[in-house]
Amino acid sequence: MAAAFAAPATADEPDAPNGGDPYPNEVHAPALPPDAGAPAPAAGKARNSGRVPIVGGHNATEAPPFIAALYKGGRFACTASLVAAHWVLTADHCIGGSISVRAGSLRRESGGQTANVTEQLSEPSGSDIALLRIDKDVQAPYPALGGPGDAATGTSERVFGYGYKRSDWSQLSDVLKYSEGTIYDSRCNVLGATLCIENDGDTAGGDSGGPMLTATGKLIGTCTAGNKPTDGSGFGAYSDVTRYRSWIDRTIGR
Repeated sequence: MAAAFAAPATADEPDAPNGGDPYPNEVHAPALPPDAGAPAPAAGKARNSGRVPIVGGHNATEAPPFIAALYKGGRFACTASLVAAHWVLTADHCIGGSISVRAGSLRRESGGQTANVTEQLSEPSGSDIALLRIDKDVQAPYPALGGPGDAATGTSERVFGYGYKRSDWSQLSDVLKYSEGTIYDSRCNVLGATLCIENDGDTAGGDSGGPMLTATGKLIGTCTAGNKPTDGSGFGAYSDVTRYRSWIDRTIGR
């Protein structure tokens, strides 16, 4: 199995709507090279475990122009989103070292517009959100950022990522994928203010930093954690962008 970038982040455990542990075996991780170490994950119980596993949901047929693949040292690591001409939003655990991005392409390794990162800023309260300044304008219709009330429990959402396709977090997707569902807990606190989802696909390594969008296209979350291995529960944990909106706006000059 692919190695986790960080130790498992365990949330508080309120009652799960379908029974069992609502936050099983969360880890948050970028994509790692195939020869990375392979520690076994801790045991956990799946929510809705009767469902057949679907890692990554569906292939996108058109790439939202603001979604980006993020590379560290020339290797794919995470997913990200352009939120202004010179700024990219991603997960804090994805940053560090030499970073570049490819925006607006269905394919992880070709097409779109590329740029290098010149500055990396972590959200100061210690959440799993970061902003990256890039070295040139990348023009795109950037998403509106969600505000109060846009990320409530029960909200319909869609998430995107270039992450792994198999339940053991192996075999990266060549194309952008998405899954759809709802926020089942808007305060699950996996790492800071976090939104936990139950979708028709499971979040995996490499999806980290990818966006969560509402039905009206507002960006309300960035991918923080998923089950490893995935279990068909449709679980993912996403940092609540609406809680950190003021810092994002100040930083990018909105």
